[in-house]
Amino acid sequence: MTEQMLSPASGKVTRVEEGGDREDRGDRTISIFMHLHNVHVTAAPLDGVVKKITPELGGTFKPAFLRSSDFNTRNTIELATKYGEVKVVQIAGFFTRKIKCEVKVGQEVAKGERMGKICFGSRVDVSVPEGLEILVQKGEKVRCRRTVLAER
Repeated sequence: MTEQMLSPASGKVTRVEEGGDREDRGDRTISIFMHLHNVHVTAAPLDGVVKKITPELGGTFKPAFLRSSDFNTRNTIELATKYGEVKVVQIAGFFTRKIKCEVKVGQEVAKGERMGKICFGSRVDVSVPEGLEILVQKGEKVRCRRTVLAER
């Protein structure tokens, strides 16, 4: 049976990394930029349990499509899935000053379930566990809960 990892956000893929350059993002990361016109809901890419939530306040507010936004204010939601740990990182953008996390540690989430929202233009990074093949490329448009990012 094929397992599919869904996009946690709607927007444009701005980066697909096979080896992370920041320790806290995981080794394989997909970055999705959400334009002002996109829906800014963040959803669970796989079934899992919320293991840890780490808000990082006091960061910068650079435009989320720039690489320098790696140091923006963010909220990291770590999920324990049957494929391993998945990190969904909600990253504030230039206009954004508010990230809403709607899950709690220990909560079970189903694939596609709403986990939060980022107000206005922003970015979501999602780590992809080993064993799942990444199907998207930089420049592709993806839709929250609909586009398959990776599969096994």
